[in-house]
Amino acid sequence: MKRVVSLIFFSFFFSMLWADELNLKNSPKTSELFLQAETAFQSNQWETSLSLFNQVIEINPESVAAWVGIGLSLNHLGLYWRAIEPIQQAVRLEPNDATIHAILAQTYLKNRQYVQADTWYQKAIKMHLENAPVKWYLDLGFIETQLGNLEKARRYYLVAAQLYPRSVAAYQNLGILLLNQNRLDEADACFYTVLSIQKDIGAALFGKGEVAFKRTDYTQAIVFYQQAIEREPTVPQYHRAMGQTLLRLGKASEAYQYLAKSKRLRAEQFRHEAHRAARQKDWPQVISKLKRAMERDPTYLSVVEDLAYVYVQQEKLSLAESVLSTGLMQVKDWAPGYWQRGEVRFQLRNYDLAEIDLRKAIELAPSAAPPKFALAQLLFEQKKSLAEALELAETVNRLTPKAKYHQLWLDVKNYID
Repeated sequence: MKRVVSLIFFSFFFSMLWADELNLKNSPKTSELFLQAETAFQSNQWETSLSLFNQVIEINPESVAAWVGIGLSLNHLGLYWRAIEPIQQAVRLEPNDATIHAILAQTYLKNRQYVQADTWYQKAIKMHLENAPVKWYLDLGFIETQLGNLEKARRYYLVAAQLYPRSVAAYQNLGILLLNQNRLDEADACFYTVLSIQKDIGAALFGKGEVAFKRTDYTQAIVFYQQAIEREPTVPQYHRAMGQTLLRLGKASEAYQYLAKSKRLRAEQFRHEAHRAARQKDWPQVISKLKRAMERDPTYLSVVEDLAYVYVQQEKLSLAESVLSTGLMQVKDWAPGYWQRGEVRFQLRNYDLAEIDLRKAIELAPSAAPPKFALAQLLFEQKKSLAEALELAETVNRLTPKAKYHQLWLDVKNYID
């Protein structure tokens, strides 16, 4: 819902900016480019919108809307440091627009430049003719929290709640801040207010669970944690809190299930972030995120495969072998792991170890074609056990017809004949 509202707002904001410029100085070609860029932006095609907005700027370098579009596209791509300059250019061209100031502030915030973010939000609020949007106050509260100014943060959240008494986020953020200050009654009241506005907010139920936990009422805490998990089952923090609380009550077996689930969910988040970085071809970030996922849950084999694959593509075969070995230490009967490590060892010319791995993969998954094909390749290349290589190649070719399987079978057969 937040993304939909955000896109509607940005679309309206673009339209307002563009309408002003269109009446003054833009050619039909420029207008068409901008509309294409706006459509791409609303369709979440950030790279396309970025390219199109840049084309608009080449024609009309004074297009405020296009500079904003470039900045917002870069924001969505996670390239916050690059987004700052185009939005600054928009501010220079339109120095009295509070919304552009706020977009610049938000970009600084995402880039963790908190002092600059604070400065630009203050300017935006002073320019705004009516009550500034609640998000600006919430962001200021977050900024002050990051800077260690908790009392100032509390005041911003209070202002947000006073100006927008139906704002779930204002009361939720205030509740979290008060909870961290051990002002439990006030925090509990904030979470209660959130639930009175919208009864199915998992974060508020979790907050009430945290209040109960700090009061050492572990039984009540579990009730709230369970309700939070039912509403938002993919939040790692909820499962972790449940597990830790169950440990306090001596329910170790159940606790470890929740703790394991928490680790897996966090690892999945890191893997998702790695895939997003891969789409941007930021390979150091991909590797960093996948490593963090493995550290969080070394039994999450999809991450092991992803990281090994990246290393293979980078021709870092020894690292790929090490990663797969780590996965196999955690899950002894992981057939794809033995096959993939066998392939890597084959490339490393560790033929004996590769053969052991491939035979183990076949033993664990006798109906799988890839390890049989790989073993047939290895045996044929080594010119050993050619009868077995032919049998393997023939079996694979019969069960899973593919051009490369058929070619290997022909090569082995012709060599023997």
